[in-house]
Amino acid sequence: MQKTIKWCFLFLLFFTLGQTVLQKSDWTEQKNILQKVLPKEAQNQWYQIEGNYSRVYYQTEKEIAQMIQRQADTYYSMIAKDFDWKRTEKIDFMLFETKQMFMSSFFYEGEIPMGVYYKGVIGIVSPNLWDVQKQGGQKTDYFLEKGPVVHEMIHFAVEEKTKGNCPRFLTEGIALYYEKKYTGFLWYIAEEEKQKQITKAKLEKEFDQIDVSLSYWKSYEWVAKFVECYGEETLQKALQQKGEKEI
Repeated sequence: MQKTIKWCFLFLLFFTLGQTVLQKSDWTEQKNILQKVLPKEAQNQWYQIEGNYSRVYYQTEKEIAQMIQRQADTYYSMIAKDFDWKRTEKIDFMLFETKQMFMSSFFYEGEIPMGVYYKGVIGIVSPNLWDVQKQGGQKTDYFLEKGPVVHEMIHFAVEEKTKGNCPRFLTEGIALYYEKKYTGFLWYIAEEEKQKQITKAKLEKEFDQIDVSLSYWKSYEWVAKFVECYGEETLQKALQQKGEKEI
């Protein structure tokens, strides 16, 4: 009887130590991610949830974090197949629940977008902060249909495939093209704006100086036309070749 109790105690001790090591490992991973995108004073009180392919860091909005995680896991397989994306680590997302927190992060560059990709981490601004007059389920539907999760995942895939050697206009055009393919969402632009002519050279050199709606639409248009003429396989081969060049 005493021998049995001893073994049970040892097993419990081993299991407890194993759990402690696992939790410490998780904490270290979280700390590394937070250090990458947040100043030291903003790194406290973050939680995380994990899916098969994604990990989401949040503070209080657990339901939205879960929605991000489910959407990321749903679309990962599609993106991985098209981009031959063989990640061995989960995709890290950070959910920003206040404008102040986002503005204190390393994501911030003078504006607050719905989502942004930065150095292997995807930042998502809470849909509760978006300027959208929708409530409850309508806001959820809007987030799933027009939110930034898929768009930013495609940016991540493009960066890894090209090792960062991809012009801004091209990576935006590719993200919009595949986002439409996967979700049906297409960047809005007025019909009269579509008729304006912007050359590839101008997009490549002056992307940020052009009106944002026009620059994004023309980038999408250029990629869509390329795929129409040469096919997605040729586009992916071109991205692969960019990744094989020295940056």
